[in-house]
Amino acid sequence: MPPRRQPRQLLWSCISSTSEMVIAQTLSSPEPVQEMSTRKLLLKYVPPMLIQDVLHSVLWRLTLHHSVHASPAVLSCLLRILLHPQMTDLQLSDLGYVGSVELETLDKVETTLMQLLPAMTKLTTLNLSTHRNKITLPSCSTGILQVLGRSCPNLKLLNLNNNNRVSGEGLLHLYPTDHQPGCIELEKLFIQDCSVEPEDVAMLIHFFPNLQLVGYKELGTSLQILKSQPKKFGRKRRRCQYNLKLTHVDNSMSRVQKCDGEIVDFICETCPDIENLKIRVCDEDVGELGKLQKLKHLELRFYTGVHQPISSCTENHLRTNGCHLSSLTIYCNRLHSHHVQIIAENCTSLTKLFLHANVAVVDRVLESGSSRLSKLEVLSLRLGHDELIMSPAACELALFLLSEARLIQELFLLVRSPGVHHDFMNTLLVVNPLSHLKILIADVPRRTLAAPMLDLTIETAYLLINSCPYLQLLGNLISWNVTPEEVAELQSVTRTCNHNLTVIYTQSNKMKGNLAA
Repeated sequence: MPPRRQPRQLLWSCISSTSEMVIAQTLSSPEPVQEMSTRKLLLKYVPPMLIQDVLHSVLWRLTLHHSVHASPAVLSCLLRILLHPQMTDLQLSDLGYVGSVELETLDKVETTLMQLLPAMTKLTTLNLSTHRNKITLPSCSTGILQVLGRSCPNLKLLNLNNNNRVSGEGLLHLYPTDHQPGCIELEKLFIQDCSVEPEDVAMLIHFFPNLQLVGYKELGTSLQILKSQPKKFGRKRRRCQYNLKLTHVDNSMSRVQKCDGEIVDFICETCPDIENLKIRVCDEDVGELGKLQKLKHLELRFYTGVHQPISSCTENHLRTNGCHLSSLTIYCNRLHSHHVQIIAENCTSLTKLFLHANVAVVDRVLESGSSRLSKLEVLSLRLGHDELIMSPAACELALFLLSEARLIQELFLLVRSPGVHHDFMNTLLVVNPLSHLKILIADVPRRTLAAPMLDLTIETAYLLINSCPYLQLLGNLISWNVTPEEVAELQSVTRTCNHNLTVIYTQSNKMKGNLAA
């Protein structure tokens, strides 16, 4: 049976009560005198290390229970009360709970931040990412970046994801100059879906050689620009020899499409510490990856404008270097069973495996007992271009990959196959008891219809719940052969038994990033 829900800790109960007090005081009278009184009371009893937790709780409760009162004046007042000069970690992405706002609100709250940040000189982590809405808090324009460059020299992590006010010109203010210290300690920068071009990121890498992680899906393109070294990177005519500390390179959304041998060579020469690599490749380019001695996490997308086949270079690389990988992701058009067998026999240290293909082909019998994936904890098998494509080979591949994976904790079976039924789950539990399983998602790929497409029943759900003692997430029952009444009864039973189990029954097939690749 699934584990029981634990009672709430005393600490979180105190944080919750404190946040309710702050909201009540602010909404009753958002005046400077009341604001100062609330701030003094808060700082008297709450240590700075817990202020961030109170801020998170305040913003969540404000949105949930008092959304109509989330005016610019109230938000600014809350920030003045809760932001403390001794804070080292500030997560302002919680402001996104407020939802879409007027431009006037963006400007007023941003002005408040610009007034408060200069006092926060000990800040090492700042999260200003948004929730993908076009007009949402927190806002980060050039003014905020100017303040960070002048006042936050200890900043090591800056998250600006999905913030469309961030521009390449604004990022220039993070650089150290004669007039400001800059954010010279910066190690991790996230700028996905901002108004930033690959050229801007190349300049960032040039001026911040200590960067270890740049969250940007065209980083390979930026490295290519850095390799060509345009004049604006320096006055000297002689090319600069880089020794970068990058541990992650993501080129999965590159306009250049593929990461060819020259770029791989450049990465090998300049980024000796690379551990995580996501690239679009042709088969012949994969052989060069053997030069990356510290590579642990590899994602290969065999699509460079046209589908590229997996062939001998990739197979040889996996045979030779697969034992060093702890995570492997492959996106391809056709996945053959001998590719799966090569992975299972040679990538013995894998804890995470993601195989996504349009077509699965069983061209040889998978040898029972040849899998050596004994350390595997996460498996995602997505076969088929969409929900209409049948994948008869799915069950055979899944049983083979899971045969020795006794430590499996997360299983994503995203396939449409006539073999995925209640008896298949019984067989799977015989092959592997799934005694450590926490997450099981059985659905069809890219589903758009809320209709039964897998012959899994409510008995299958109860079978898994009774067989997997650590199960915490089960879904997506919208594509199973169950009725809404059966799902409602199942959810009622889990609540009555106080099981720490979430049953997914939703038309959306988008999982959070920490659940599926």
